[in-house]
Amino acid sequence: MKDHFKTLAKYTLFLWCSVFVSAQNNGFDKVPQSQFNLSPFDLQLPIPKNNSIVIIQGPEVQNFASKNFYFWPQDKSIRFFCSSDGQPTKGSHYPRTELREKNEWHFENKHTLKVRMAVLQQPGTGKIIIGQIHGHSKGTEALKIWWNNGEIQAGFKEEVNDKEERITLLKNVPLGQIFDYSIQQNNSDVLVTVNQQTASFHFGESWKTEPVYFKAGNYLQDNSLSPVTVGLTAMYDLKISE
Repeated sequence: MKDHFKTLAKYTLFLWCSVFVSAQNNGFDKVPQSQFNLSPFDLQLPIPKNNSIVIIQGPEVQNFASKNFYFWPQDKSIRFFCSSDGQPTKGSHYPRTELREKNEWHFENKHTLKVRMAVLQQPGTGKIIIGQIHGHSKGTEALKIWWNNGEIQAGFKEEVNDKEERITLLKNVPLGQIFDYSIQQNNSDVLVTVNQQTASFHFGESWKTEPVYFKAGNYLQDNSLSPVTVGLTAMYDLKISE
């Protein structure tokens, strides 16, 4: 009988430890403030709420983690996960897990976004928008940084509602390879740099009255429901300045 209780106690301890380890492994780490300053951003998630999506407001972003947005301590990156069946924002066809700058500005003075990141998994279309200058109204996607099947591209609209013009800055980037990009705005001029490759854009008069803001993360360009595909990006550094 004593041996039976010893065996039962060992099994209970083993079961408790297994549950504890499993709970740890299934958890998602919050982004440490010592590694990233997320206070300038809200977080948009591909989760439905009130005919739109869940938005984590500025101060809460640093205290939030889920399967869509979490810190990966092994390489000290923020992971942005999005599946093609996620809920899009109102006015969009595609889902996103994306940081949205809280501060809004116009094409005057200077504003800069710098990101170090990698695309770890791409959706069925092979396309993810990884950075933006965006406005409020329809047709105000001023600038986009695209991942397009291993190419890094910059797309811009010279005037509000123009058709996007797109150029390739970097080719043959494998999944998992880390690269840097920056968007440097100076009045109506914007310089985009991807690693050592640069492109400059001049924005027209129609942008001067449009409030805009930076975005960065994983704006998945796939809304397939059958099959559902996913995109995963990793961000290793994020800086924003004015």
